Amino acid sequence: MTIITDATSLILLAKVDLLEIFVDRNDVIVPRLAYEEVIKGKDKGREDSMLLERLVAEKKLLIVSPNKAMKNKIEKLFNLRGGELEVVTLAFGKKHTILTDDKKCLNAAKAMKIDFITSLDMVVAMYRKGAIGKETARECVNGLEEYGWYTKDLIKSYQEMIK
Repeated sequence: MTIITDATSLILLAKVDLLEIFVDRNDVIVPRLAYEEVIKGKDKGREDSMLLERLVAEKKLLIVSPNKAMKNKIEKLFNLRGGELEVVTLAFGKKHTILTDDKKCLNAAKAMKIDFITSLDMVVAMYRKGAIGKETARECVNGLEEYGWYTKDLIKSYQEMIK
């Protein structure tokens, strides 16, 4: 499966130690601006930045820039910016899935009939496919609660999916 991901989702998956498993099991495209957003953290010694840089060097992640004209159209339609704008632009008209936790990006994907998943969805999917065990999946959901902006009810519903 080809998945186009934004910076936030890359960072969240890195923080819960799932990024490497995720990229080993999927073809992952990172928009140039999303990559640059994450790499900025390298100067501050952020582990997620260094991990992302290594995965790109190992060719486990593909960095792509979208078509400028299409990007401008989508920006005007949905008032998106940065990596989220590039995620939607790259996915538009293709059968790729978006990985994002950004509400505006999710709304644009819905409006444009682009398949999408969130970081929480990715944890459950990896658990169901046997890529991670039950305890790891539960720890990842708890980690996403700590690092992300999820409601307690949403976290609880994802914990219940891991049985």
